[in-house]
Amino acid sequence: MGKDYYKLLGVARDASAEEIKKAFRKLAMQYHPDRNKGPEAEEKFKEANEAYAVLSDPEKRKQYDMFGADGFGQRYSTDDIFSNFDFSQIFADMGFGGGGEARGAQRGFDFGSIFGRGRGGAREARGYNPFAQQAGQDAEAEVTVTFHEAYNGGEREVVVDGKDVRVRIPRGVKNGTRLRVRGQGHAGPAGAGDLYLTVHVGAHPVFRFHGDDLEMDVNAHLTDLVLGGSVEIETPDGQKQNLKIPAGTSPGQKLRLRGKGFPKKDGAFGDLLARVVLRTPKELTEDQRKHFEALRELGV
Repeated sequence: MGKDYYKLLGVARDASAEEIKKAFRKLAMQYHPDRNKGPEAEEKFKEANEAYAVLSDPEKRKQYDMFGADGFGQRYSTDDIFSNFDFSQIFADMGFGGGGEARGAQRGFDFGSIFGRGRGGAREARGYNPFAQQAGQDAEAEVTVTFHEAYNGGEREVVVDGKDVRVRIPRGVKNGTRLRVRGQGHAGPAGAGDLYLTVHVGAHPVFRFHGDDLEMDVNAHLTDLVLGGSVEIETPDGQKQNLKIPAGTSPGQKLRLRGKGFPKKDGAFGDLLARVVLRTPKELTEDQRKHFEALRELGV
């Protein structure tokens, strides 16, 4: 279960930025390793830092409020939460030092354990320092692509901080897919953050999504359903194909064309489901009416 950051800081969900900052400072003063060597202090300090890193950031707080604790935890790792956050000035203002090294670290305290790694861990190996200058904030953007752009892939431009960023749209992208573009977010002292792009796929007049497959309606005559027949359709890749309608097909029945649907991430294709729709004639000739009446007399 995800963490309740508001509860960890002891603030209401509608707390102001100043109230959140005040609550964090109080907990930091209480559990900072320079002041508290108790067995639970390190964990409490870690939780307070994590909660503050999320709730003091307007975009992360918005995501947390929108998706809830569990949904946020699925979208943001510990690295994501702390990657663009600099505690140096905060702790310096509280009298705990700042700059390149924290005073607690100079006394042998492992700040890596506070920020999600152990000594010699992956972050340390790549030079991670929670008190060093950090990259800029991540940016969020949305883009709407056409069905065929999603099917074939392509490129789009979005604007971040007044600059055009060209983004590659991978083939087979689905509606609501969230793409990460490294180094194209908001600028910061140590470089730009990342850009998170939410892709929306526009509706198509013929094809509609059905899980990993596509679905379309196919009009057929009554005789095709009763006796069997075929109808020419166009698949999403633009190819013409004859769809065989077996005798005895019912209206609304779906006929499956394997591998003719939407592309998947692994390079394979989903299926295309053709939903048979009975095309009822609006007007009948006198000869047609006689034949239908004869069929009715036969119980058909």
